[in-house]
Amino acid sequence: MRVVDLLLEHSLQLRLQTPSTQARLEWEVSGCSPTELLDPTPFLDPNALLLTSGIGMNFSEKRTWDAFVERLAAVPVSAIAFATGMVHRVLPPGLATACAAHEVPLLEVPSAVPLLQVNRHIESVMQAERLAVINRGWTLADECARLANQGAEIVTLLAAVFDTVATPLAVYDSYGTVIAQYPEVVSWAAGIHKKPTAGVLSIPLPMGLNHPCHLAVRHHDIDIPLESLLGPVASIIALQLNRSVVVDASRHQEIKLLVTLCEAWEEATHNDVTKSFQALGLDRHSETTLIVADMSGEFASNSWQLRVALHDAFHTVRVTEFDGCLFAFAQLARDDFDTIAERLLHIDTRQPLILKSPTTSLFELRLSVVHSLHLVRHVETPQLAPELGLSAVIAATAGRGAREAAKRFLAPLAAHDMRRTSQLVETLRSYLRNDAHQSRTCAELFIHRNTLNYRLRQIENLLRVDLATVDGQATCVFAMRLDELETF
Repeated sequence: MRVVDLLLEHSLQLRLQTPSTQARLEWEVSGCSPTELLDPTPFLDPNALLLTSGIGMNFSEKRTWDAFVERLAAVPVSAIAFATGMVHRVLPPGLATACAAHEVPLLEVPSAVPLLQVNRHIESVMQAERLAVINRGWTLADECARLANQGAEIVTLLAAVFDTVATPLAVYDSYGTVIAQYPEVVSWAAGIHKKPTAGVLSIPLPMGLNHPCHLAVRHHDIDIPLESLLGPVASIIALQLNRSVVVDASRHQEIKLLVTLCEAWEEATHNDVTKSFQALGLDRHSETTLIVADMSGEFASNSWQLRVALHDAFHTVRVTEFDGCLFAFAQLARDDFDTIAERLLHIDTRQPLILKSPTTSLFELRLSVVHSLHLVRHVETPQLAPELGLSAVIAATAGRGAREAAKRFLAPLAAHDMRRTSQLVETLRSYLRNDAHQSRTCAELFIHRNTLNYRLRQIENLLRVDLATVDGQATCVFAMRLDELETF
């Protein structure tokens, strides 16, 4: 309800007694406040309509009227409705002058209209408006529920809400990170979930969590009571967000078992992996995309973004977190892989994350798991994994005595280091880690090039390999990696 609506209501016979602009008459009325207090401001809500007959206001001093209106304008009130007839035969001139000076519309209530009638009319209209907003909210929630049942993305739900409220929206996680927004071109500041921000309404989403996500809405110059309108739809958005959490949580142990079996090449058979894979409800004949991401420290704030992005990109997703990493197996892509990769690899360009292109067999998937787990510990940014990784091949060949052979192969170096307190094992490890680059190895070990050459000759003699050849270097790399697996 606006001030001008009261003037257009013929049953109230209200008359405007101040020169007021159209913009001022368009102000929303938040409620009706009947009062006869000389200073009612402590009890007034912003944009309330003050309704009074002026009992006790038997003064004519203009400064007193000016002070009275000045306090009301500071609230501010939407207008003053002053009744004439019983106490004041006509409007006090000082009141009209003060209202004009402070740009507060002054409405005269004629003696033929009881103040109770004005109050009841305003309350009934506002009750009808509140009911209309609630109905719009449930209609919007019903539309979003229909979209959610069809597997719509969170962004699609926000777009549906945007069509109703015509103002930007975003969903924040508990860390203050935007996990979805509409429109995409709008910028959102961090920290809305922790402190009020001017021009932004933050609505906690009912998710049953200690630290829920929030729906943030820009509300500049919006007359709609957004809390009432968006209450029902906030529940739908929360349910859609919780959908992945509930499914993922119920699969946590099964996903963890699958990852463990993929790593245990010597203990777990291919049949064990197949059973575990199918127990997740995944199709062994469909392509499977693998994602492994470091979720430790500051990267924990990306969990919701990754989960939402995965469910938006694939029809079937199995995702959970353990040992500081997020593991996800995804099937039935909604888009081509390049588009999905572009989206996933740019959620946080500082996060160690490995994305493996779709695999077509469980043999290949098993290698991908081992390879990705190795890579995620050695990268500092999101990476698309190469099709074949040395770490995965080594893990696959770790059985059948390979570890024992590697241990025996490196034993002469360990024995020499113990007898002579030398550093041949560490020298070989540094040399291979630096891709057989002598300058970088010397810088890492703080030794002279002649010292490095002397140690390399000792290593070659003890191991009976030629470190100048690819074959010799590869043999040592395999042995070192297999020995690390044994140590791990």
